[in-house]
Amino acid sequence: MTKVFLDTNVWLRFFLKDTDQFRPVENLISQIEEGRFLAYTSSIVFLEIVFVLEKTYGLSGKQILDYLDSIKEVRNITLLEKTDTPLAIEYFQKYGIKYADCLIASQIRKGMILVSFDKEFLKIKEINVKTPDQVEIQVHREIMESE
Repeated sequence: MTKVFLDTNVWLRFFLKDTDQFRPVENLISQIEEGRFLAYTSSIVFLEIVFVLEKTYGLSGKQILDYLDSIKEVRNITLLEKTDTPLAIEYFQKYGIKYADCLIASQIRKGMILVSFDKEFLKIKEINVKTPDQVEIQVHREIMESE
């Protein structure tokens, strides 16, 4: 089964419904709840969600907690706590992207897809990064090939 890790911006698009990126995210989360994917996110993603919703959107603590609770309620999702700090530092030195993104990248295991709209992750050659649309296309191809 395909393993996907949902990045901060995926959750933000899902909650805020503020761009055309919402639909593919909604479809992916529906498929996760149907058991078509093993899904992951992390405490680092939660930290970034809180920061963006407070600082950029001015949401209250209560509103933000409701969003975080809704992530925890998604069926078939696992919250990862561990990071690989030496690997994150290596990515930070090698690729020069935000350290928080390097911590997230350090949580991506072999065979896992990082689902994100953040093009900075594409610099990290050691991980597989796709948008929600690209994940859907890949899974559709795999289904067609197996038939």
